[in-house]
Amino acid sequence: MTTGVETTQIPDLTDPQTFAPGVPHEAFARLRETPGFHWQPTEIATANGGFWAVTRFADIVEIESNPALFASQPGGAWPSTNLSPDPAENPLYNNLMMMDPPRHSSVRRVAAAAFGPRIVKNFDPWVREIVVEVLERIERLDEFDYILEVAQIIPSFVVARVQGVPAADRQWIVDQTLAAFEAMQTADVNAVGEVLSRTFTYYREKLVPEKLRNPQSDMTSVLIHAAERGEITEAEAYDFLNLLQAAGFETTHTLIGQSMRMILESPEIAEKTFRGIQELGPDKVIDEFLRYITPAMFMSRTATQDTVVGGQPVRKNDLLNLYFTAANRDPAVFANPDEFDPWRTETASLAFGSGPHRCIGNALAKLELRILFEEMAKRDFRLRLNGAPQRGWSTFINQIRSLPVARVS
Repeated sequence: MTTGVETTQIPDLTDPQTFAPGVPHEAFARLRETPGFHWQPTEIATANGGFWAVTRFADIVEIESNPALFASQPGGAWPSTNLSPDPAENPLYNNLMMMDPPRHSSVRRVAAAAFGPRIVKNFDPWVREIVVEVLERIERLDEFDYILEVAQIIPSFVVARVQGVPAADRQWIVDQTLAAFEAMQTADVNAVGEVLSRTFTYYREKLVPEKLRNPQSDMTSVLIHAAERGEITEAEAYDFLNLLQAAGFETTHTLIGQSMRMILESPEIAEKTFRGIQELGPDKVIDEFLRYITPAMFMSRTATQDTVVGGQPVRKNDLLNLYFTAANRDPAVFANPDEFDPWRTETASLAFGSGPHRCIGNALAKLELRILFEEMAKRDFRLRLNGAPQRGWSTFINQIRSLPVARVS
């Protein structure tokens, strides 16, 4: 397999240990500067014995804009890839991330009607209620883990509210989400299927019957009634609820946790954050956090025929991992890309992907962090590190699992 850089210079991108100290930005910088793509060997979840690591912004945009040539159906995120086209053998067949047009378009259209930016802006009052409730609880604590008490709680409650999940079931939903992410990292499709089966059973036996009896302004009601009208299938409706549960929680959980870690670890970033909010408003600052953090570090596509992209010959069924985290520091797009700079003019990052699969929940993720910043500022809520942050064990999500903090009086 031809590759433009010596494999010994690049860490194993399939090994979570590579990402344990942090995202390997130096290695990604070498890959961006090298013609073609880097071939990462692995027999796990690939048809041709490995995947191409795509790290340049322009190449990723080109690939994501052409789903006919670079498909999502065999799997949208390694190692949940090289999946069967047979629905009976593929537990992720009805997952929106694993669909291509036109099927993808029909499901996304239904979901977007209840989840687009114009709808999400009306979520402000009840999202603010959740944030205020969380802050009022931790105001009584002198020391706590910011991840457990804030970064996990806010998005889990928000997603549950969007889904229409009763408050009593919210923690169970979060537990299933975490279990699914752990299973994905072991490339155990059966384990992922077991988690999805549990949540599918919950939706089918408890949540959906209630929404059929008593429709409300939540995503479950929208999806299940769309299924009744034949706009999507029942399985597609259930699987979108599973996707919303996972993606809506984990991405925002990472954004909230990593942004606070950066603020607490770097006086320079803290100063730029607070000054940026005052001078620019919170949205520009949040966009820069998203670029800099890039919660979902990559997504995957599979070539449907022999082709050439980014100067690299690619075979049919080759897997391509699109490293958004590398592209978001591409100097061809971003000036001084390793610098945190809310005043930068280049704002079209790939934190939420691009093309037909651009994350449908991006407006909600940004709303949650904006409200959190606003409510913390109102309370002059100041923290300091109270121990070493602990990263997650993931090749996929830029995870942080623990952030010990203490109140500053």
